[in-house]
Amino acid sequence: MHVFGPTCDALISTVPSPDTLSQANRLVEALVSDQWDACAIHSDVALASVTSERDRLAMLRSLQLWEAIDPPELDRITRLVAQVFDVPTVLVSLVGQDEQRFISKTGFEARGTEREVSICSYAIQQTDVFEVQELREDDRFAQNRLVTGGPLLRFYAGAPLITASGHAIGTLCLIDYVPRCLSEEQRQQLQTFARLVMDQIALRQRVGRRDPVTGLFNRQQFNADLAVLAETKFTDTRNLVLIDAMDLPMAYRLAQALGMGPVEAVIRTVAQRLEDIVAPHAQLYHVAVSRFAFMLPALEPADMMSLLASVEEAVATLVEAQGIPLQPVSYGGIVPFRADDTDDALRKAMSAVQQATLYRKPWQWYDKAYDVACRRQYRLATDVAAGIDKRQFRVVYQPKVRLGDGRIMGAEALLRWTHPELGEVSPAEFIPPVARTPVMQALTDWVIDDVCRQQAEWVAAGFGMPVSINVEASDFADGRLLDRILEPCVRHAVEPGFMELEITEGEWLAGADEVLHQLAKLRQAGIKIAIDDFGTGYSNFSYLYDIPIDTLKLDQRLTRGFMRNERQMAVLHGVIRLCGRIGLSVVAEGIERVEEHASLLRFDCEFGQGFLYSAPVVPEQFVQWMHQGGCVPVTPSRAVAR
Repeated sequence: MHVFGPTCDALISTVPSPDTLSQANRLVEALVSDQWDACAIHSDVALASVTSERDRLAMLRSLQLWEAIDPPELDRITRLVAQVFDVPTVLVSLVGQDEQRFISKTGFEARGTEREVSICSYAIQQTDVFEVQELREDDRFAQNRLVTGGPLLRFYAGAPLITASGHAIGTLCLIDYVPRCLSEEQRQQLQTFARLVMDQIALRQRVGRRDPVTGLFNRQQFNADLAVLAETKFTDTRNLVLIDAMDLPMAYRLAQALGMGPVEAVIRTVAQRLEDIVAPHAQLYHVAVSRFAFMLPALEPADMMSLLASVEEAVATLVEAQGIPLQPVSYGGIVPFRADDTDDALRKAMSAVQQATLYRKPWQWYDKAYDVACRRQYRLATDVAAGIDKRQFRVVYQPKVRLGDGRIMGAEALLRWTHPELGEVSPAEFIPPVARTPVMQALTDWVIDDVCRQQAEWVAAGFGMPVSINVEASDFADGRLLDRILEPCVRHAVEPGFMELEITEGEWLAGADEVLHQLAKLRQAGIKIAIDDFGTGYSNFSYLYDIPIDTLKLDQRLTRGFMRNERQMAVLHGVIRLCGRIGLSVVAEGIERVEEHASLLRFDCEFGQGFLYSAPVVPEQFVQWMHQGGCVPVTPSRAVAR
């Protein structure tokens, strides 16, 4: 014990001071060396001491005070303290790892010092006032450069600034340049002023750190606390729970009808219920409009599920807002995390909540595969603009054939993307996220221009044919879709009648007068309009007479396998007959069998499209077909390739 005894003894009773920190580091190294036995008795104490200092520094960082310069609320206190104690210098110091900084000061020029000369480093180890009446006579400070040289300190008294969590982050200290002594009453007064300083720091933290509706800590405080937790280097696995407690579309409708008061009342009520349940286990945070989060320590699975069940029940209980009973929703995400992966925890929790909402599940554990897929979609959406500039896109064409004789009567333009890193990307993957962004219009414009260029080449080769292009709801947003089509038609000398737009049915069409007006203008210009994917999703027969269309495309989910389902066959036959009665052309998509071709022909379906005739092909293939009579061979077996 004689080798390490003094070091261990120095660490037993105190938080590491400047002269023991390096010793503590050497001690930790020794604990994993062949000196283990010599230090075994004191090892737990020493390691706890080092951990405590790390926690203290993490707490200091979380308060975000290090860069504060003379905050007026603290300057008023230091000036008052200087008057009350009749001392020339008063400092509010923060003690960091390698230096101390003075964020408020009276009668002192320097903004800080290195920690090795910091007297406050000793003061933060105390719970009472640390007082040295004559620094030159104290062995710890007699050789301190602040004592032996300018500013020639003689007297020091410091009260530690202690947070609610028990961490001493610095001091409120008195400095004089002559020896002196505090009375017991003065020592108590100094501690009172130190608590006042901490009250001001706490108030400073709460400004901008509390949600104004619920009074709970907000996302900024959550992030700060999560960073502090990460600094503790905890070794177990924690769980971040994120709850979405309100259907936002419902909240918007409620606010529109009654104002924000009832919406905020619902959010407050839900917050109070959640806090009652969560408070015994964790701090509750209000991190978004209707989202709440808390971090759970490791719990037994049964205890965890019991807590989550209570949370779900509390959120889902009816809330009354101005006499209207409302049913809050409850979708929650749970993310296990460790000390080294806290940075991304909240984003992962949002992914889990989104997945829970999508599948209408009360709880969803974080699913990495789902998250990766969502992030991939976002990346694709952001890469589209560069893909256009770098010519990564191309257009292939799938023929539309007349069922009666197999002649090619047109084609559908289909977009393909060879991503430089991700390879071939299906439109089914990249179109949905892109369609929700302004980039969709640029992509559509590129397709229209490329199709017009290709049609001009076909006309020069001795034939031309109608080509259909898929457009999205966002393509109608600027009201210029007609101009965006006519401009490339003129530039490439292509008749607008060779263009057909395929629009996918959906709620965006219901009551959209501006869209209907644009569709009418497009038809007047000779451009054909088709409803794509009819028979799935938001299928509505009112489209057949409300919207100016020429063609109805029956989705392959309606046509595929209809030979084996009598009800499906009856519906398909009925839709085809109805379209014939009102003068609409019908294109059956997804035809893969000769028997399907024959049955659709008996139903008087005029056109077909599918792998029975051809997969999407390069434009040159159409030239070859047209020179061979304009027909495609019908393959009498099911096409397997897609």
